[in-house]
Amino acid sequence: MNKYLPFFTTLLLAGALHAQDGKTYSYSSGRAGAAKQSADEIEDIGEISESGGTSKWRYNVHASGQYTSNAFLSGNYGSNDFVFLPAFSVGYKTALNKHFSLDFEAKLESAFFANHSDRSFSGYSLTTTLDYLHKPGLPRVYARFQPYRYDGYDSGELATQALGFIGGTDWGYGFNAGRSVLYAGASYSYFLADPSIDSLSQFRAVIGVAHQIRSNLTGQVYYAYTYGDYTDFGRHDNRNAVSGSLIYQFSQHVFGSVTTSWIGNDSSQENASYKNFATGLGLTLQY
Repeated sequence: MNKYLPFFTTLLLAGALHAQDGKTYSYSSGRAGAAKQSADEIEDIGEISESGGTSKWRYNVHASGQYTSNAFLSGNYGSNDFVFLPAFSVGYKTALNKHFSLDFEAKLESAFFANHSDRSFSGYSLTTTLDYLHKPGLPRVYARFQPYRYDGYDSGELATQALGFIGGTDWGYGFNAGRSVLYAGASYSYFLADPSIDSLSQFRAVIGVAHQIRSNLTGQVYYAYTYGDYTDFGRHDNRNAVSGSLIYQFSQHVFGSVTTSWIGNDSSQENASYKNFATGLGLTLQY
């Protein structure tokens, strides 16, 4: 099996370091939309923000350092490492009409492993998302197309590439005078990959809560369940993930984050079952 596959599965499908399920949980009350998230959190569970808004560009530069107890994502905590994760993204969102909006994002990102440098990689993804929201307070429905490619950093050779097709729904509810938001979502994804052993269909559900502790400090915790079926490999995974974070706003555009997560993955392939604990610090510049 592709040696990068377990980490890419985590990277792209809501694992400890990164994932590709970015979206907006919509709601209609209070200041919970002011909850400032790190790039890691936005990629893991989506951006929590108020419904509506006009067309706008956005830019994001992010760097984080993260300890992981299991860099190989195989077995139980047997390959601890420190990973440096820089990323840059640019996006544009525009309202098509009262109910539909279209979002584009291009991202460049890398992962550099201190102890297992042969696993370091870099790559890009392009994401197009069509959203439908009937009215604030109701669930949002979205469809997404996402091609990506990642190459081994040392070798420069292809690690994996795919065309991703994702559909899902999510919902958020603001309470506590708008300082808190409860959110939930579910999605189905299919990734047509090269090499074909990486091709994957996936169901994912998430539930969590975010709370604005102070005007410049937000806390967040969530649980996510993922079922994955590797269509050309006969592998089936059940993954449970719990994560928490604190996000501090230093200025209008600069944010710091502390994140902690635990993943337990049960796979039909024995060497693909694992447990992993990760914690890290991040700094994000957003415009």
